[in-house]
Amino acid sequence: MALEQHGGNIYKASAEYGMDSSQILDYSANLNPLGMPAQLKDIFFENIREAENYPDPDCMALKEAISSYLDIGTDHIIIGNGASEVLSLLFNALLPKRVLIAVPTFSEYQQMAESVQCRVDFFMLHEQEEFRLDMERLIESLTPDMDAVILCNPNNPTSTLAAKEELESLLKASAEKKITVIIDETFIELTGGGNSNSVSDLLIHYQNLFIIRAFTKVLAIPGVRLGYGLGNRTLIQKMWGIKIPWSVNTFACLTAKFLPHLQEYLGQTQDWLISEKEYFYGQMLGIKGLKVYKPQTCFVLLKFSSPGMTSKKLRDQMARHGILVRDASNFLPLNNQFVRAAIKDRNRNEIFLKTIKNIMEGKI
Repeated sequence: MALEQHGGNIYKASAEYGMDSSQILDYSANLNPLGMPAQLKDIFFENIREAENYPDPDCMALKEAISSYLDIGTDHIIIGNGASEVLSLLFNALLPKRVLIAVPTFSEYQQMAESVQCRVDFFMLHEQEEFRLDMERLIESLTPDMDAVILCNPNNPTSTLAAKEELESLLKASAEKKITVIIDETFIELTGGGNSNSVSDLLIHYQNLFIIRAFTKVLAIPGVRLGYGLGNRTLIQKMWGIKIPWSVNTFACLTAKFLPHLQEYLGQTQDWLISEKEYFYGQMLGIKGLKVYKPQTCFVLLKFSSPGMTSKKLRDQMARHGILVRDASNFLPLNNQFVRAAIKDRNRNEIFLKTIKNIMEGKI
């Protein structure tokens, strides 16, 4: 099977391996294993007739709900068809000439930058440092001719989390050089402590901060496509000005009705994450030929040391047993020794752990 740019393509895997999609355990997509909240499902069903009308192009109910959720003014919020549209709008509004991207990370940052003819420089996270962000070294890498620096926090695919205090030091240094700091917090609710790790409360202090967020992962609604951005009023207004009408669909808009009830679901998410993340990591440590990087969110980066094992080979072998993992070899500068796997509920995790252990030990 050809290497995917993203995880979660169960349709292609189903056709490739001759399995019904319902038989597949998808560990290539990093979604909350609690699934879509029951109350949100009810909201979608009860309001299905709203799909007969055009959605609100201004997304007013959503902006107000997010404003209440994060205690941020509505004029600091842009809504998009997933985080990808927010990222596209951001680059087309900023039109940067040069950006610095910490890698390995989400490949669309580079793609979006190059789509507006922006020069891309890379700040390499070092494997010998467990891919943790060296903030002092990053700040030293900033030059006055840079327009923006991009970080994913927690980072995909390394599952590392930069401390809020470190990020504020980056914001201060960048502000002095008039550099925009773009922080992708798509997985922030899926970290221990959740929103307490976010820098959203720093927006009022730093005009050079832009945050990308989404409800895709934490609410397990990738098909709904709901992302949003947080930034200064001038930039947000410019982004709304170039946004196409009705890109945010009716069901995404209906999510506004659920957000006032989100806290209970987030509490359940934290209970699952805190226990299962440590269990999954601990069990992985005992598998011969596998290096496991300690996860800070709902997925883990794995590296092979077994002779002959590659990311493509493991992906294929796991898929033949009904489990998808993400081949991470196309995350610059990773190679074919890396894969990424989601962390799910205990029952599915037991199946995953048994399967990968048997493959690595040559039993299947």
